[in-house]
Amino acid sequence: MGKVMVVGSSNTDMVVTSARMPLAGETVLGNDFSMIPGGKGANQAVAAARAGAEVAFIAKTGADDFGRKAIEDYRKDGIRTDLILTDPRVASGVAMIVVDAANGQNSIVVAPGANSYLSPQDIQGHAASIGEVEVLLVQLEIPPESVRQALEIAKAAGVRTVLNPAPAQSLDDELLSLVDIITPNESETRILTGIDPVDDAAIRRAAGLLLEQVQEAVVITLGARGVFFQDQTAPGTFIPTREVQAIDTTAAGDVFNGYLAALLADGQEFQKAIRLANEAAGISVTRKGAQPSIPYWRELAG
Repeated sequence: MGKVMVVGSSNTDMVVTSARMPLAGETVLGNDFSMIPGGKGANQAVAAARAGAEVAFIAKTGADDFGRKAIEDYRKDGIRTDLILTDPRVASGVAMIVVDAANGQNSIVVAPGANSYLSPQDIQGHAASIGEVEVLLVQLEIPPESVRQALEIAKAAGVRTVLNPAPAQSLDDELLSLVDIITPNESETRILTGIDPVDDAAIRRAAGLLLEQVQEAVVITLGARGVFFQDQTAPGTFIPTREVQAIDTTAAGDVFNGYLAALLADGQEFQKAIRLANEAAGISVTRKGAQPSIPYWRELAG
């Protein structure tokens, strides 16, 4: 496998399973409670590592038990952690997650803590390490100017860039021009393009618009429907995923992105990489939790 650099968030997920989601102003009794290492950046780093890539992770934690435990867990997955910064002035990031036991869907509130203090200067300090990898993978749970800095460094070094534009937000043309591959889900596609991807024609229009802004490819994840893929060389195509019984979808998108980055860094053909990343994400939703749900490469059918 190749080398992947992930720049992003590190959180501790506090997860409650409930018979149903509470309505506004309502209190419901939950079932199981657990604390699990999470954060989109961290989840994607773990997924890339379990896919077999050599992974380095740039993030920021607080000098607290949550941060120390998270770094310890990343090391267990063989992730390079010497690029993770610690800020004693702030708490590590946390996420409060409610999982609907009936269908595995979830609602999440994130308190970013130290993630909000990962600065462009911090990223610049690790420019040499970014330039050593095949693929840079970034998300949007850290400051946008830090995401931009990471993309600029990678672009200047000839490193392939992947942006998972989550959590959903508008992005300017300048930032998108630094992106080789963008991987929005349906809601993120709607916010980025103004097109609601409700049917095949709308999905194709949205992908075409995004492809005018990024350099290489658009990968729209569609949940149980699979993925729509289009690059600069050929018409778009729908790539299905196998049907599974989902119990927790918390990290499915992160698993997909981490596996995709790892497989592309290894030189896999794009559509094959998507199919394998789909398979890994499909396995993850049959398990509870974020990082505990992420499969190892040996678990995939191949």
